[in-house]
This record gives sequence, structure tokens and C-alpha cells, in this order.
Amino acid sequence: MKKRARLDIHVHTSPGSRCSSLGVESCLQAVEMMGVDSICITNHGEMEDYRRLNRLAPAGLSVTPGVEISSPEGDFLLFSADVAFLETLLPVQDLPARRDRPAGTAVVWAHPFAGIPGGLAVTDSHVQGVAGSVDGIEVFNGNWPDERASGRAEEIAVHYGLARLGGSDSHRRRQLFRCWTEVEEGTLVEAILRRKTSAHREQQSIRRSRR
Repeated sequence: MKKRARLDIHVHTSPGSRCSSLGVESCLQAVEMMGVDSICITNHGEMEDYRRLNRLAPAGLSVTPGVEISSPEGDFLLFSADVAFLETLLPVQDLPARRDRPAGTAVVWAHPFAGIPGGLAVTDSHVQGVAGSVDGIEVFNGNWPDERASGRAEEIAVHYGLARLGGSDSHRRRQLFRCWTEVEEGTLVEAILRRKTSAHREQQSIRRSRR
């Protein structure tokens, strides 16, 4: 049986993301020590760290290009083999419509109840609108380990037929792979589009929400 690929789909590096202290070299050292063969970079509207990681990555380690954008509808991770398209994205902007995305682009709704008005109380109409514009949803996020949020994200994935993903949302080396995604086949983008992913997290990343 082919071993599933294990990826951390939500990583911020420095200096690409000013909120991060995870340097490019430190990131590479960490993933090599962990024995993984792929890493994703999702800085805020920035691709230079991706280029640097790609140049420095040793043989056998692939770097998947991605960008995180913030919009009034929420935060989104965009992955595409079309790096030129990713380079056009700004840290804060509307989510590009499906017709405006190159073929082979996948969009993931990141930490779906953080950073939007209403939080967990967001309306069903908002959820429906976003779900129709994305391919996957972060069921587990390292910075938002709320059980109710994860539960609702799982419900949304089931109801709307979205791919389930996990990402650490790392800004520090020690945070890498506290949540992750397993890809059953193909590249990350192919797996998201085919709904061939599963979401995972470390046990210590679980925290029940305060009442």
C-alpha cells in the first residue's frame, strides 16, 4: 500500500510574513528532522520566501506554493501550480471568483470562524456563500483548537462536500505539524479538488472552548 503524503498546509515564514519568526533555513531544518518530504508556504500575499525555500530545498523535499488572503468573507489559502497567479494576490482582497482562477487552483477556507463578524455564530447564508466558492475547509487549525469550531467545520465539510484539511498555522518552529493534512493521491491541489484528503492533529492541540 502506498504511504500517504503528510503535509502541513498552513505555514508562515519570516521575513515573508511579518507576524512570523520562523526563518526559511529553520523551517527547512525542522521538516528535514521530522522526516517529511513536502512543505507548504502560505505567507500573506508574498512569494519571495517560497522562491528561497524552493532554491534551498534538498533533493526529495518539495515545496508547495501557496498564499493566504484576508477578505470580508474570511481568510483563505490558495494553492496553484500557476505561481504567476499567486503573485498577483494581495494580503487583503476579495476572494477571486472561480472563473478568475487558473485551472488547477484549489482554495481552502482557513480557520473558518476566526476573523469574521459573528465567529461561530456566523449565519447559514454566509456559510453557504463561502462554501460555494471554496474546495476545502480547515477542520483543524493549530491556532484555533476550539472543539466547537472543529465540529462545525466538519459538519460544513460533510454538508457541502468539501475536502477536509489540517494546518498548523505556524509562526514558530515548534508549532510546525501540530495539525496536518494527509493526501491520499497526487499533489495537494489534485487531492483537494478530488476530495482525497484527511485532517489530523496532535492530541495536545485539542482544547475545549471556554463556556
